[in-house]
Amino acid sequence: MKEKKILFNLQRFQILQTKLNPSTSELISDSYAYAWYQKLYPFRDDSDLHEDLEECFDTKKEFAIPVIEYADKEWLDKRYYTFYQYEEKFGGRENRHSLIAIFRYMFLNNTFDDKFWETLIKPQEHPVEASLITSNFNYDYFELI
Repeated sequence: MKEKKILFNLQRFQILQTKLNPSTSELISDSYAYAWYQKLYPFRDDSDLHEDLEECFDTKKEFAIPVIEYADKEWLDKRYYTFYQYEEKFGGRENRHSLIAIFRYMFLNNTFDDKFWETLIKPQEHPVEASLITSNFNYDYFELI
């Protein structure tokens, strides 16, 4: 596992550096770079770059997929929920960071409609850090790499 973690960190660094470099930035989608930055398994992307390293991501596919399947099913049925409602359903505050990352990744993938996102971050119905879910992508986000 230690070797895989080293490979994961090298891969992460390389992907984020590729995204930050103006001459190669377009090779990596915003959502894919964000997922790697947050150590969220990029479950909507099909790439060998992450499939062999699945166990190294902090937010696992096994957690993310049920969240998105539930959100998608409810959205298709025109049922919209706030962030706190999702947080309550999927493990409480201990999963807050993962839920923010999952929803941000989905937003960057142009998933769902405006009503979904407006309800998710309805005023007084989400923690302050969740307000960034629907913000424009910004390279400054990667300042810590």
